[in-house]
Amino acid sequence: MNIVLDKFYYDALNEVGNIGMGNATTALSQLVDKSINVSSSALTLLSVQDINNDTNKDRIGAIVRVMGDMNGGFILIIRKQHSEALSEMLLKENSEEDNYMKTSAFIEVTNILAGSYYNALSKFLNLSIIPSIPIVSEGNSNEIFKKAKLHMNGKIDHIFGLTTLFEVVGEDKYHSMSGDMYMLLDSASLQSVLEKIEEMRTR
Repeated sequence: MNIVLDKFYYDALNEVGNIGMGNATTALSQLVDKSINVSSSALTLLSVQDINNDTNKDRIGAIVRVMGDMNGGFILIIRKQHSEALSEMLLKENSEEDNYMKTSAFIEVTNILAGSYYNALSKFLNLSIIPSIPIVSEGNSNEIFKKAKLHMNGKIDHIFGLTTLFEVVGEDKYHSMSGDMYMLLDSASLQSVLEKIEEMRTR
């Protein structure tokens, strides 16, 4: 299905992202007990080729499937070293050898970021969105997306991406880390989202 997005739709989706990232900032700051900023770039529509161009294998991704009024999901992909840095902040103790705890901490970050976005989307557009527990995949972005497609058990027609920047200020060090978050939707779900946005325009 060929769906055209004009500036109004992008502005609405970016506004949802700004609300979501604001909520994520508050939640993560409380969790790590540090001053933290989470910001993101403008939402962009990507092609599968854009994903395939990333051949770096030092990536870790957490995949959240969503159901209800949306069929698709969210993926957070960051470098493994950034995932470990985030995990250390969350765990607040030496977990160097505890890979299970590191993975759990990364999943918690994904729950906060993706959850903040789809909760904002749900409230903003009055959609029912039901998330799954995230699963983790490692490798390059293409490999992570292949696993996401299997996990979501459906055709993914549209990929939206935004670069997410974490800035954490601690007493002894400053951390700046970045990752990429993606929203994946089938055509029917995207059409539902756009119809809800259109309703707002015509009120």
